[in-house]
Amino acid sequence: MVIADPGIPILLYHKIGRPPRGARVPGQYVSPGLFRRHLDYLLARGYATVSLLDLPRLWTGASPAPGVEATRPRPVVITFDDGYRCLHEHAFPALAERGMTATVFLVVGALGADNSWEQAIGDVAEPMLSLPGIHEMRAQGMEFGSHTLSHAHLTQLAPEDARREIAESRLRFEQQLGERCRTLAYPYGEWNQRVREMTEEAGYELACSTRRASARPGDDRLALPRLNIRRYNVTPRFAYKLWRAERAK
Repeated sequence: MVIADPGIPILLYHKIGRPPRGARVPGQYVSPGLFRRHLDYLLARGYATVSLLDLPRLWTGASPAPGVEATRPRPVVITFDDGYRCLHEHAFPALAERGMTATVFLVVGALGADNSWEQAIGDVAEPMLSLPGIHEMRAQGMEFGSHTLSHAHLTQLAPEDARREIAESRLRFEQQLGERCRTLAYPYGEWNQRVREMTEEAGYELACSTRRASARPGDDRLALPRLNIRRYNVTPRFAYKLWRAERAK
């Protein structure tokens, strides 16, 4: 049976923690307590986290991957961009305690280092996930994808540089993590037809943008929409954002 226009929300988070003094984009920091309240709200309303890679199966009515309960009524996908170390400290335990999963899009060239692309514009330093933390999270069901090599503005790069950011990040991901890299999130949500074609040529199956809507069967699978969740999205606002996105055409 095909699920008609289900409006599956894909949530986008960045950092879980409190913004340090000097943070240029404090809205990206969702407090650990608020993040847990978001998760509890989802569970109380009958949502179940599914893999980003399960969306095509859900939309076609095919069986989901092993371990995913297809009968649970309200699927939701949780994603994190960049791959900050605070995810291991705060997000991962909260998800694991609730039996929930998420996808983390890694800036592959920054593993075990810091957020050089943000520091370059005057932001505060933030440590990134390292391989031991990634392996621990993966063992508990977390998934990982690419967020390019250096968090570049892909649409502003020369074609050869954009292609390297997209394709080489996938190769290095697979070399370091020892698994296929099947998903990509465009840094800053920036993409165009040329970038999309490079993403397809590099072998990615799904890619995420930052267009604000829930994902639906007719969406371009290399430009899926997401809902950007910020620190001021207290539970009532969070609930309204989900409600509005699921009903938007």
